[in-house]
Amino acid sequence: MRINVRLLIAVLSVVWISVVSCSSNNNVFEEPEDVSQYEVLLDHELRVLILGNSYSADATAYLDELVTAAKIDKRQLCVYNGVINGGGFEDWINKYQDRATVNLERVTGHIQMESKNSLGKILNQNWDIVILLQVSNKSYEWDSFENNVPKLLEIIKSNCLNNNVKIAYQIPWGHNVHSTPWELKGNVECARRAMKEFDIQYIIPVGIAIQNARNTSLNTDLYLTWDNWHLCYGVGKYVAACTLFESLISPIAHVSIVGNSAVHPLSNKERSYDGSVPVDENNRLLCQKCAYCAVRDTFVVAEAAQINEVQ
Repeated sequence: MRINVRLLIAVLSVVWISVVSCSSNNNVFEEPEDVSQYEVLLDHELRVLILGNSYSADATAYLDELVTAAKIDKRQLCVYNGVINGGGFEDWINKYQDRATVNLERVTGHIQMESKNSLGKILNQNWDIVILLQVSNKSYEWDSFENNVPKLLEIIKSNCLNNNVKIAYQIPWGHNVHSTPWELKGNVECARRAMKEFDIQYIIPVGIAIQNARNTSLNTDLYLTWDNWHLCYGVGKYVAACTLFESLISPIAHVSIVGNSAVHPLSNKERSYDGSVPVDENNRLLCQKCAYCAVRDTFVVAEAAQINEVQ
């Protein structure tokens, strides 16, 4: 039997490309066969890129659970998180200048974007919102904003395909009971000033939402952390994810986070960490109200009575 060599090479090439494509992107979410679960259409597609650190990993850990419970059409959405552990503005600038490889994790949505390349190539896509985070031990130092944010914004705007890309900043939480009062105040002041002086359109008030929760019965001995830095599994990460949902998705889905049916029972691994508290029917609504109040009053910590009044 005569083999058509050209045809064989073409077939093998297609197979090789398919294998490489699948193996190079571990974050591909399979679109469910039954899309009838999608009941809520967004006003428009939303592509979000986070240039973050472990605090953005905390804040996005349960975001997909909330999106799923809200029955949002994930075919209109993607949120990708980039993490430099212990990193902030300057580290992302260096990553760009060094042309180092960036690996993104798709935390929710079905829109596929390039997720492994240099930062310049990653940015050279049609992002709608880019969220920035400063490393927590500099998030209350204005010099770290003044010296780096303009450079980072120039990098984003000169590379992003979307000329109308919006920039957001996520406020971090205070570390623990001893440092939080002055630290959170500095975090808020820097965020407020950055929004005023730079081209930052949105604030994601995760730090405010966590402080709201600390003012309620949700608080724990470790101040909703597991190590005095990172948010505890269960309630801590859930409140943070609720804040992202209310900030990013609620405005274009017209669905409030308050009333979302998602709960989060702890896995065995999560249970092994100090301070873990499951999210159940007894506390999920209070978690959501803490986030709702933070988004409604971005720079102001709410008292327990005010939070409980949310309908």
